Amino acid sequence: MDKYSVLKKIDKYLEEKDYINARKLIRNDLKRYGTKEEYYMYLGYASTDAEERLKNYQKAIDENPKNLDATINIANAYDEIKNHDKAIEFYNKAIEMNKTCALAFNNRGYSYFNKQEYEKALLDYDKALLLNPKLKIAQDNRTKLLEIIAEKEEFKELVKNSEANQKNYHYYFNLGMAEARLGEYDKALDAYNKSIELKPDFAPCYLFRGILEHGKGNLDKANEDYSKAIEIDENLIDAYFNKAQIVFSKENPETNELKSALKYLEKAVELDPKFIDALYSIAVIQKKLEEYHEAIKTLDKILEIAPDSVNSRALKKLIIKKYLN
Repeated sequence: MDKYSVLKKIDKYLEEKDYINARKLIRNDLKRYGTKEEYYMYLGYASTDAEERLKNYQKAIDENPKNLDATINIANAYDEIKNHDKAIEFYNKAIEMNKTCALAFNNRGYSYFNKQEYEKALLDYDKALLLNPKLKIAQDNRTKLLEIIAEKEEFKELVKNSEANQKNYHYYFNLGMAEARLGEYDKALDAYNKSIELKPDFAPCYLFRGILEHGKGNLDKANEDYSKAIEIDENLIDAYFNKAQIVFSKENPETNELKSALKYLEKAVELDPKFIDALYSIAVIQKKLEEYHEAIKTLDKILEIAPDSVNSRALKKLIIKKYLN
C-alpha cells in the first residue's frame, strides 16, 4: 500500500461520513506513509468535535503556515464554537494568503453576519460573488442577509450600492469565466458581451471572449478580439500568442501569414523571454520558412531555459538530420 491508495480510501470514508474507519486509516497508515501536515489535516477532516478539529488544523498550520485549507478550516471551527472574532482573524490570514479566495470572503462575511455587523457581511458576500459569481453559498447568504436589512432605512444606501456592484463589468467578466469553466459557452459569451458593454476598454474581456470564439472555431471573431485587446493593452502577452495560433490552425498558411505570426510571437517573447510555448512556435515557423539555422538558435534558447524539453530536442534533431547535413 502507498500513500495515494491510503488517501483514496480515506477520502471515500469521509465522503460516506464514516469517520471511525477514516480515523483508523489515518492513525494506522497515513501516519506511516504521509507527511505530518497531511496527517493532521486529515485528522481534522475526520474529527466530529470542533475543539478537536481546532487542535489538528493548528498542528497542520504549525507544519506549514501557508496551508490555506487549514487556515480556512480552523476559522470554520472557531465559527462553530461561536468564537467569531477568532474566526475572522483566521479568515483575514487566509485572505492575505490568497486575495482571490471567494470562499474565504464568504465565510468571513458569515462571521460578520453572526456578529450582526451587516455592512461588513454584505461587503464580503459581494466580494465573494465578484470573485466567483457562481458560488452558491455566497448567493444564498447574501439573499438571506438582504431579507433582513433591505427594508431598514439605515441600510438602504448600502443595499443600493451593493446591487450596483453586483452588476458591474468585473462581475460579468468573472461570470463569463465561471460559465466557460462549466462548459456553458453561450452564457459565457453573453456575460463577456455585457462586461464589454459596461466597460468597452477592458482588455482582458476581449482576450477571454477571443479565446471563447477561438475554441468555437470562429477564427475571424477571435482575431478581432485579440487585436482589440492589444490595441487597449499592448503588453497583453497571451493576445499576441493567440493571434499567432490562429495562423497555426490553418492547414496551409501563406508565407506572409507565417511572417505575421512570427512578429506576434517575437513580441510575446520580448514581453516574456522565458515564454517557452512562444519560443517553440517561433522555431516551428522558422522551420516552415526554411530558416533552419535561426530555428536551431531558438531551440537552443528553449533548452537553456528547460533542458528537459523533449519536443524542442526532437525538433532540433530533426532539423539537423534532415536539413543541415
